[in-house]
Amino acid sequence: MGVRNSPVLRELEDAVSEFELACAQESIDPALRYFDLYALEIWFGCVPNRLRGLLGGLMARGAPENSIVGAVHAFLLGDPMPTTLQATRLDDEVLPEAEPFVRMYEYRLRGDTAMAARVGAELMSKRVQMHPVIDRRGGWNLFLSVQLGTTAMLAGDMPQALLHFAEAQIHPPAPVLRFLLREAYAKSALLEACDGDPELARDYAAHAAAISRTRSWTEPGVDAILTVVEALLDPDLEAADRLIATVQPGQIGEMWPFYAIARSRLLAERGAYADAERLLALLDGMALPRTRGIGYPGSIVALLRASLLLGMDNARGAEQHIVTADPELHRTQLMLALLHLNVGQPRRALQRVLDMPESGRELRQIALWRHGVLAAAHLRLEQRDECHEVLQRAMALPGRFTARDAAEFDDSVREFAVSVIPTWPEGFVVSGPFARATAVTGKHLTEREIEVLALLASGRSREEIAATQFISLNTLKTQLRSVYRKLGVSQRSAAVLEAQRRGLV
Repeated sequence: MGVRNSPVLRELEDAVSEFELACAQESIDPALRYFDLYALEIWFGCVPNRLRGLLGGLMARGAPENSIVGAVHAFLLGDPMPTTLQATRLDDEVLPEAEPFVRMYEYRLRGDTAMAARVGAELMSKRVQMHPVIDRRGGWNLFLSVQLGTTAMLAGDMPQALLHFAEAQIHPPAPVLRFLLREAYAKSALLEACDGDPELARDYAAHAAAISRTRSWTEPGVDAILTVVEALLDPDLEAADRLIATVQPGQIGEMWPFYAIARSRLLAERGAYADAERLLALLDGMALPRTRGIGYPGSIVALLRASLLLGMDNARGAEQHIVTADPELHRTQLMLALLHLNVGQPRRALQRVLDMPESGRELRQIALWRHGVLAAAHLRLEQRDECHEVLQRAMALPGRFTARDAAEFDDSVREFAVSVIPTWPEGFVVSGPFARATAVTGKHLTEREIEVLALLASGRSREEIAATQFISLNTLKTQLRSVYRKLGVSQRSAAVLEAQRRGLV
């Protein structure tokens, strides 16, 4: 469970004080040697502005550019970092992962998570193996595990992120750097709360809470992550909304895409769609670190806005957002499937989900959404046996299937499930945003009705449309009445305009 609340012999502030004393000596050698040994403790214990001044003083007094002091000073200034570092105490090359780490981090800060993930793979190939019992690298492997996990998380590779965070959790004890372990648990909890299993999120959050805080300047960011997790797991939606409102976006840092998921989900679950849209529009206009169409930073706002618009039966508006998102993300592929459902194309929705690469490490929430789309598509195609089978597979997913899980399926699927599965969870839970975007509202047109609409929009007469469809004029009139009712209009021109608004033609 990590380092618990127990006395430790040394803290971050001790390392910083000792380094400051070394910097005050006449020779810079003691400071260089000390920094070699305790670079991470000093980095996380000394606020960046103060550290930049200390290192700048050493550089002015002749510290080598290719020393660890020189490399960290260059990083703080935004200058190129030397690629081959020498340890002052050994006069030998150290930290073979340092150069790819800096490149990975700089790509991440620019929001290019795809390139960051590629460099992360390079970093892993150069990484020095962790000793299973003794920390021989001053916490460097622990630090790298957390950073690689963060990169994978932002790139959308959630199973890989959890793997890196698990590496951090089995790292040999590093009491002075315990905030890194706390960060690994907190980010695992956030990932599971947003895209995975709420029960696992609770476990990870409890692990994080059991680790005593330090005075590192990074601790408020970890606190903010845990507050977001707590809000997502709170069944009282109003209390959860008040709780997450206490988190300042600046505190959450790089994890802002998951903050956006949490805030919009809580608002949508309360039915405050307009408030959720205003929040997302505000985030969309900010100069956040992202590259449009790449990873979670470049895609999540667009996908969340699309989900809201589908819930309001605005397929055209939703599609305009979806096409800007990263096509490799599972969330993007699921939103495209929802789009097909919304415009009355269940076969295309079904195929879209079946074409998604299914991983044995898929997160539980993503798996539930996948099953929700499949079940809705089968039911709309009147494939009741197939829908039944999908629901049974959903209930067999790892973890206990709860009423909250059932709320991820649209109302028609839930009604069907109650009629055919005796063990389907009882109790009413308000449908989540994903289920609302999936739901059959009575306004979903069939594929044949969309074909008729397209012919209407082309300007053809009723007689021409009936002949094209090989149906009688009376049958066409019946179809048109159904189309008008579903679109909420009473005449041809209004039907065409409404169909264009929804992106149906």
